[in-house]
Order: sequence, then structure tokens, then C-alpha cells
Amino acid sequence: MEAEPLNEWVKKSLELANSQGYLDRLSQIYPSTIPPSRPLEDTVKKEIEHFHAQGDWQSLLKKLFELTRKGHPFPIEHPYASILRQKPKLIESNPQTFQQLGQIILSMKIEDIIRGCERPVDINRAMGSAFRGWLKRYFSAQGYAFLQESQFEKSRGPAFFDGANAAILQFINKKLHISLDRGRDFLFKLGDKYVVGEARFLSTAGGSQTRDLLETINFVKSVKKHLIALAVVDGIVWFHGQYVRKLSRLEKDEYALSALLLKEFLESLR
Repeated sequence: MEAEPLNEWVKKSLELANSQGYLDRLSQIYPSTIPPSRPLEDTVKKEIEHFHAQGDWQSLLKKLFELTRKGHPFPIEHPYASILRQKPKLIESNPQTFQQLGQIILSMKIEDIIRGCERPVDINRAMGSAFRGWLKRYFSAQGYAFLQESQFEKSRGPAFFDGANAAILQFINKKLHISLDRGRDFLFKLGDKYVVGEARFLSTAGGSQTRDLLETINFVKSVKKHLIALAVVDGIVWFHGQYVRKLSRLEKDEYALSALLLKEFLESLR
């Protein structure tokens, strides 16, 4: 049976990933160091210890939810903790779920609660900010401009939109009249061409990693009008047969590639 033809940029990325030093080069974008822990202040620890000792699960949960808004993780992975934190009104209408969560936390040793709140950010979640940091450092050094909205709109490029995901989403929806569901990692412009990119680093296969890849592929396939959608994917994706087959089925005008080929891709648009 004849092998399935590879999309041009997928083929280049696959060859690159299987060449000498792929991960070594990639570590310049996605650092291989473990994120630092996020220590709590002593006064905060004492508050948590006090609520725990008193069996005051409501005040304890309130404090833990407050800490998550300041960048600390909830001490355990729980299916409803994030929902209740983001939508406090649900607490009143779902008291049993709230109490069950509180009882789970009270059943934990205090040192486990503290350790859970201080643990480093999940390394896969840190990859997005790592990519955006590298993007600005690397392309600024290459002479690419990063422009605020008013300048970006007038520019003939090459230039990147200097703004967060939400600002990128607003610009695309309002200025380009294209409806996206959420912001993406970067927006690039060259003349009348716009490229919106989603960066993903997959460390393992299966589960949420597969879901993330499928969502990114769907994004690439669904956005074509007046806009180039680009999946910037790295990691296990280039070594996993199922993932490679999915990417290989992209059409010629559907783009997925390694971040190490991003500059080459953008220059090909000239």
C-alpha cells in the first residue's frame, strides 16, 4: 500500500524532529528546567492551619479559592473545585458539592494542603508562556516589529501584534470579521496577509494531549478566509504514529509545523 503523502510543512517538521539535536534546539524555546515552587507566606500558612484545626471548612475553602486567584494551585485535583471557584454563585445553589469538597480538604493532613498549594505550575501549562516569551525575544532580535493595535493595523509588515490572547481575539473578530472562539498565541501580518498561530507542546500521548492536538487541527482546518491559521506543534507529536497521520492529512493550505521552522514559514509568505 502506497504511503500517504505528507503535507509539505509536516514533512519538513518530521524530518527536523528526527534529525540530530531536535530536542536540544527545542529546549531554547521550551526550557527543560522544572518550574519553581510557589511558597506561601507564613501568615497565610497560619490562617490555613487555624481554619483546618477549627474544622471551619467554609473559611478554609474561601481562603484556598482566594489563593488560586493569586496564582497558587488548589491543593488537590478535583472535578468541581475550579468550577466553584470561577462561579461562586454555584456554591449557594449546590451546597452538597461545596460541603463535600470542604470535607475532603479537612480530611487531609495540613502539611499536604500546604504542599499542594505550593507545588510548581504544571510544566505543560507553563509551555504556552515559554513560547510567547521566546517568540518576542527571538523575532525582535531578527528585526521583526511587535506593534500595538493602531500601528499593527496600518503596518504592511512583517510585524507581530503586541498583545495578549484576549486582545488578539478582539482584533481578529472586530477588524478581520472572523469569528474565533478564543484568543491564540500570536498574530502576524505581512502586507494583506495575516497569520494567527496556536502553539502546543505535547509531552505525552493520549488523554488531554490528544484532545489539545485535535482542537488545534480543527482550528487550522476551520479558519481560512482572509487568514492563515497555523498550528505550531512540538514534542511527542512528531514521534507518535497516530498524531503524524492526523497531521499528514492536512491539505496544502492547512499548516502545521515545528516552532523551529516558524521563521522559515513566515519568510515563505513574502
